[in-house]
Amino acid sequence: MHPGIQLLPEIGASRLDLLLTGKVLTDQGRVATVVLESGWSSEQLRHVITDRPLPDPVTSVGAIIAARLRAAQAYPPPATAAEHHDAPPWDEPYASVTTERSSTGAAARTVTEALTYRGLVECAGCGVPATAPGEDLCPACLGWPLCRTCPGPTPRRAHPDGDGRCRTCASA
Repeated sequence: MHPGIQLLPEIGASRLDLLLTGKVLTDQGRVATVVLESGWSSEQLRHVITDRPLPDPVTSVGAIIAARLRAAQAYPPPATAAEHHDAPPWDEPYASVTTERSSTGAAARTVTEALTYRGLVECAGCGVPATAPGEDLCPACLGWPLCRTCPGPTPRRAHPDGDGRCRTCASA
């Protein structure tokens, strides 16, 4: 059995609101396996999945876990991104992470640690790991129109007070 397919039910057993079953478990378990094989530890991945609250209301726990796994996949594993001689103790039970929630703790981290272990802000509406600037919702949940100049199958969203183009297209 894939390690990710074993990890996700363990997470679901400790957090029933994150329990996956059936095809969703199989699909996301395979993604989790790929993330684990890329160098993430099971504890790091457990942290990525469980340490942020679910948005309210929850539309799909599977989609939220999928977004969190994609976000983890987008970054190198924390242990390999930091220089090994100054890497924080990731395998300790979140010692520096959970005890240093204040700005003082954040200021005490090195730049490498901050870049390696930055938290992703999730949309309070749908759980996507991105919000509109200054908002707690993503552009889609805010109802922003689609960019009128974005190429490709998935256009970005444009600020409603703008010229109809997203920031990427406007700066090009």
